[in-house]
Amino acid sequence: MVLAIMAILLALAIPVFGDFQERWTLETTAWRLVSDLRLAQQIAITTGVNTRIDFRWHAGDYRLFLPVEKTMVKLPEGISYAMNNFPHVKGVHKLSFTPLGAPSRGGTVGFKTKNGSKIYVILTPATGRIRVSPDPPKE
Repeated sequence: MVLAIMAILLALAIPVFGDFQERWTLETTAWRLVSDLRLAQQIAITTGVNTRIDFRWHAGDYRLFLPVEKTMVKLPEGISYAMNNFPHVKGVHKLSFTPLGAPSRGGTVGFKTKNGSKIYVILTPATGRIRVSPDPPKE
């Protein structure tokens, strides 16, 4: 009897744990991008050289072009782009930071899970403020 009750409780807990893990991976992906955007912004300021981020939609990754290195960040398994409204040039969405830390433009990058959960990284024009939101920005 006790084993039957434990089996039922375990069966109910497994889907909840899976949803928690998927949501955690989604949020971690968004915060990793925030960290990389801030790094690119700060390096542009400290070196006085433009930095760039290329978002490769179909490859499921983005690339950081910094003065001393190039880094590719692959999106985790089960996470993909939901949206990206940075300028699209030759199959790649592009964003750059000037030596003053200003972004080339404001925009939003959205990520989604296989189950449809979404999260958005929002970059404000001029100031370069970066934030994460469960909701897309109001246009």
